[in-house]
Amino acid sequence: MREGISNALSWQPAWLKLLFLARGGLAFVMRLEHPSPPPDHGLQPEDVSFRPGGRVGFFTVSAGKEDAYIVLTAEDTHLVAHLILEVAPTCEKPGRTFRLTTAVHYRRWTGPIYFNVIRPFHHIIMRRMMSAALTGHR
Repeated sequence: MREGISNALSWQPAWLKLLFLARGGLAFVMRLEHPSPPPDHGLQPEDVSFRPGGRVGFFTVSAGKEDAYIVLTAEDTHLVAHLILEVAPTCEKPGRTFRLTTAVHYRRWTGPIYFNVIRPFHHIIMRRMMSAALTGHR
């Protein structure tokens, strides 16, 4: 699970970096915080913490149990976002099932506006991050 998380959060194609820069423009117009882009060096499996309060990239670990689940939280002035990655054994054959869920709590009126602007990209990015987690392609 550590390797999958590190692969997913280290996945940074050029088009994703451009989207992050565009997010900076949107953040400026909406007067939102705009964190620095994640570093290019990539997250290593040993850097992944499951301990509440630990840091994984620009996320804070809210809860976690190794080889079961992790809840990563990113907070901003307009919303709080949680990424939840769960791993469970399959019932049908040997293997595991992976589930990635995003939960968003809006703090201000700008939260729904912001999230609806980025929503189409968010779905694509989450799908690609999960693919990177499973295949190991960063």
